[in-house]
Amino acid sequence: MTKHEIRKEIKAKRAMLGEAYIKNNSAAIFKKIKEMPEFKKNHDILVYVSYNNEVDTHDFINDCISLDKNVYVPKVYGKDMKFIKINSFHDLTPGAYGIPEPDDDGTVWEDSDEAFMVMPGIAFDLSHHRAGYGGGFYDRFLKDHNNIFTVAAAFEMQITKEFETDEFDICPDIIVTQDRVF
Repeated sequence: MTKHEIRKEIKAKRAMLGEAYIKNNSAAIFKKIKEMPEFKKNHDILVYVSYNNEVDTHDFINDCISLDKNVYVPKVYGKDMKFIKINSFHDLTPGAYGIPEPDDDGTVWEDSDEAFMVMPGIAFDLSHHRAGYGGGFYDRFLKDHNNIFTVAAAFEMQITKEFETDEFDICPDIIVTQDRVF
């Protein structure tokens, strides 16, 4: 399957998900993520702000803030993406593509010794390949920041058979669904 085909198929399935499914399964996914040693040891957490039936990151972000972790969320600048520190959801407004992002250019995450990232995606395969939204933002960002431990948060229905990949695609270290970690 091409990435375009797999994106179309999974987006259609994800659009049918109900609020209770998203809430309950997101909680199960983030329970597993918060138990990871890599999460516990890192103080800098880079995480997407969910929208459009993605795995819901809102409670996770609030949990990280209450644990006194530095929470950074993406902000798009043309073809590039930076992660900006937030202290609450009041720091966000709809930005590029309608995705909530910081409303100002606050503290930008700079390379530290290590960081922990929760990344989105539309589809994943068992070889950890990721079909994102097609803009290449995460691939470009991670190419320049290889000291980040990456976890993809996905519903089990987003796991699919193999699909075409590109040489510049960067795979997450771990994929977490409500049913398994791989």
